[in-house]
Amino acid sequence: MTDETSTGKTSTNTHDGGALESLLGPDSLNTDFAPIVDLLTREVIGYEAIVSGPAESAFANPAALSSAARAMDMTVDLDLVRWSGAVAGAARIESLQDLPLFIAIDPDTLPHLPDRGEVAAGTAVLQLDETSLIRRPSQLLRAVADVRRLGWAIAVDHVGVRPESLALLPLLEPDVVKLDRTLITRKPSRFTARVVNAVAAYTERTGAIVMAEGIDTEDGIGTAIALGARVGQGKFFTDQNPVPVEQSKRLSPLNFRTSPGRGSLPRSSPYQLAAVGRVSKPSTKGLLVEVSKGLESIASQSLQTAVILGSFEKREHFTALTARRWEVMASRAALVGALAVGIDAEPAPKVRGADLAADDPVREEWVVVVLSPHFSAVLAAKDLGDTGPDMDRRFSYVLSHDPALTVDCARSLLLRLPVERTGL
Repeated sequence: MTDETSTGKTSTNTHDGGALESLLGPDSLNTDFAPIVDLLTREVIGYEAIVSGPAESAFANPAALSSAARAMDMTVDLDLVRWSGAVAGAARIESLQDLPLFIAIDPDTLPHLPDRGEVAAGTAVLQLDETSLIRRPSQLLRAVADVRRLGWAIAVDHVGVRPESLALLPLLEPDVVKLDRTLITRKPSRFTARVVNAVAAYTERTGAIVMAEGIDTEDGIGTAIALGARVGQGKFFTDQNPVPVEQSKRLSPLNFRTSPGRGSLPRSSPYQLAAVGRVSKPSTKGLLVEVSKGLESIASQSLQTAVILGSFEKREHFTALTARRWEVMASRAALVGALAVGIDAEPAPKVRGADLAADDPVREEWVVVVLSPHFSAVLAAKDLGDTGPDMDRRFSYVLSHDPALTVDCARSLLLRLPVERTGL
């Protein structure tokens, strides 16, 4: 059964609130469907499932409910409510069917989702928080690869709140980039320009759709379009579309569909990836160290928008001087990781360490990956097994600025990082 709420959105009562609903009261959570609109034609081309709490309470605001659930460690409960409400609504409301349906889900919730097969391929758009990749990269990359195999698209939410959100775009390869409402409502700044440039670079390369949230006025539409958005959502459109529009009156000119192979996870090490179709050159470690320092210098200027990853074979090669350089980078980048045999979980402040398994080919590789919105490079070298002075040891190496290769090498190393730790 559906009903029209006072907010003007169509909602479905949700009965799977678990512990969260037990706190707020039975039948206290509702799933609403907010329209997503083509900013040029004003056609409704999709909906987002939004959960709200009891009317006349502090939790009637979906953002407040989400924050409270996070504070009480009940994000999974809230996500399951949103999921069940979205699935029920898509099944019962004809005008929701065959349109993109955005569902915000925390990566930790994905393994708990029931009936994932009930959501048709090409219609579900999994909406992820912009910091998910930074907080737990290996888990999120695997989760996204899993749902992409179902034919779902991926959207990244709140892009532009923090500069770190710009670093994850090429790694996650979202089909939809959602600009945060603050970009619409606040006076333009230098940071706004950085966001616009980074998003434009990503969408030009991939064809992803830019979406603006928080459009509450006619002027907001103009601002959203100027920022590069083609679609949007907000109170302005909700007020004009009190219920999902009739089938005959809607149009879906944009293709949200994704390829199951998009964002696929590499099965090879960085050197193995880099050596395919490229000429490897011999070099001593002394030269490679200087090349690495050059890449590190560029990465240090990233202003919180770069991902820097490196492998060092053994813990002793991550020297005190190296640790100091990487500590500086970690204070200026979105994510910095160092991998080696026997390395600590945090070999330098804010640097995430990963001990390499006994059968891992990366144990014999010297790798530096720098990935930012406007720069990409990978140095991938394989130890040739020399003995003698350390700086005279020879490697076979590839140095590339190919964005696709850099992304694959970054993913290869990110998958080896351990489970998220607190305090980063």
